[in-house]
Amino acid sequence: MKHIVERYIYAVTKRLPENMRAEVKEELHANITDMLSKNPTDEEIDKVLHELGHPRELAKNYRGEERYVISPLFFDDYLQVLKIVTIILLAVSLTFGTFDAIIHVEASTVFLMIAEVIGKILSNVFGAFIHAFAWVTLIFWGIDYAARQKKLPDWKLSDLPDLPTPQTTKISKVESLLGLILGTAFSAIFIIFLTRYIHLIGIYENGEMVAQIFNKQVTDRFIVFFIISAVIGIAVNLLKLHHGEWKIHLAILYTAHEVLSTVLFLIFIRSEGLMLNEALVKIGSYVDLTVSEVQANIDKGIVGITVFICIVVGIDLITTWVKTLKRSKA
Repeated sequence: MKHIVERYIYAVTKRLPENMRAEVKEELHANITDMLSKNPTDEEIDKVLHELGHPRELAKNYRGEERYVISPLFFDDYLQVLKIVTIILLAVSLTFGTFDAIIHVEASTVFLMIAEVIGKILSNVFGAFIHAFAWVTLIFWGIDYAARQKKLPDWKLSDLPDLPTPQTTKISKVESLLGLILGTAFSAIFIIFLTRYIHLIGIYENGEMVAQIFNKQVTDRFIVFFIISAVIGIAVNLLKLHHGEWKIHLAILYTAHEVLSTVLFLIFIRSEGLMLNEALVKIGSYVDLTVSEVQANIDKGIVGITVFICIVVGIDLITTWVKTLKRSKA
């Protein structure tokens, strides 16, 4: 059991700098000897060592200072910079990752294509976060280490930060992040359909296409506008993630994007010649209607979709502006 004392002392001193170990070993050995009787029992040794505490805690007390990767002196600044850099890298990786998914998707089926696009987006998000975390942590570790080697510079009253504005209309981080990832994934998949698979959407009989539904010449005219809308949507979600609350300029940008993207989609589904006549004829043959009657029913459905979308977007924008104006008044 006597070897337990030496092992305990070693467990403490091995966690100390080389220049402290000999002195601490001698001091600790003397303290333990003084606390023990001349012929200590195993129970007495066990009690004394536990009174001294865990070797890790005792080593920390001997060091006299906490050890951090980033000390509390710079930790708040570290988190703020990490947030900004992560958002910037997310924007870059999502933008270029979306275009890469559109151009280089290799899946042969719709299900695998969706899985591939979502996988690429999640991979880009994870990679951006890892890069941001690694570089910001490394830089702040260097700044922090250098600062602890010298006295902090004098400060003036003018260096104190302004008081923050009360946050009454916070934006959920989870909501913004989900909107960013799902919005990007949906936009990428939709654009891929328009560019590469629109000619495969049709009416099939016995495994063979008998009528293509959409007119590729019409859909091709909208691709560039959907790409622009997707990029703006990514930017808006990143701004929501960064600010964390509704502000006037953010609400204006959000409203503009919602209105423009909604108008774009409604113009797209109402475009003349979007559905090929051969598809209308085939649908009419199934339901015993003429082409004009099929088109009239489709037009009624589009009107219903238009009303529904306008109501949903309107409620969303009204809610957004109520929150924004509440914050402005506060």
